Amino acid sequence: MSLSEREIAQFDRDGFIGPFDVYPREEMLARLPDLRLSLLDRDAAAYALGQAGPIANYDRHLDVAFLEAHVRRPEIVARLRSILGDDLLCWRTEFFAKYPGDEGTDWHQSRNLAIGDGIPQLAATEPHARYPEIFLTLTVWTAFTDATIENGCMQYVPGSHRHVHFDDLRPMRWDAERINRRLRDGVLRGLYGYDTRELQVDADWDTSRCEPVTVEMRAGQCMISWEATMHGSLPNTTREKTRMAFVARYVPTNVRIYPTQSHLNEYGGTADLGNWRALLVSGTDRYGYNRVRAGLPA
Repeated sequence: MSLSEREIAQFDRDGFIGPFDVYPREEMLARLPDLRLSLLDRDAAAYALGQAGPIANYDRHLDVAFLEAHVRRPEIVARLRSILGDDLLCWRTEFFAKYPGDEGTDWHQSRNLAIGDGIPQLAATEPHARYPEIFLTLTVWTAFTDATIENGCMQYVPGSHRHVHFDDLRPMRWDAERINRRLRDGVLRGLYGYDTRELQVDADWDTSRCEPVTVEMRAGQCMISWEATMHGSLPNTTREKTRMAFVARYVPTNVRIYPTQSHLNEYGGTADLGNWRALLVSGTDRYGYNRVRAGLPA
């Protein structure tokens, strides 16, 4: 399941690759009802509902067994090792649901995972041997339902990981009134209350010049990309089909995670990171920079 030399060359050129099969479609769809029920049990969730808002369901791989097993799947981890090496941490997971009528996700890219408050969430302590310049985190976007053009599948701009169009160290103002309100290049797009134009390096840069690849996926398939690759998604124009995705983010073990933060502030919510842990999914952690857990308690 490792990437071939041809696939690695393709990934280096484009900044994304896939889709790859992680589960048979029927298995993924069959698991969804029980998964949704398990998410209702928040007794061991990392973040309390309170003021956390939409980020309360981050990192549910830390308390839901299926999601903990998912981020370790050989179909995912073997390919990540081909890119970043053997010693890997899964440091964050998120659900992305797009309900009927929801806007698409606006174009964005991130090198520091600082979108929102402008505080870097990652800091490499040494350059990566293969990718010494920027790309700290790999994102694995898994379709838990079918993702189609009609219900809001992903789009990527090939080669954009080598150019800084959006500076995520700039702070952005969050406003819930922006959601489902704004057209970008004739398409209903936003970023869950943020306006990515506030991050554009060139305020006059025209995103309509992008030539994206639109990726439809079956339930159970995943895409692998740099977070620095410009990406977005289409709006859900259906009347009854929800698109559900689960995103897992990975870094080498030499990266400090949340190096200056005790709380996470995103999308109008605040979460205490006291219960946060990185999950070692491959190799060893010889650095010891982060609070790391091997897996769920038996």
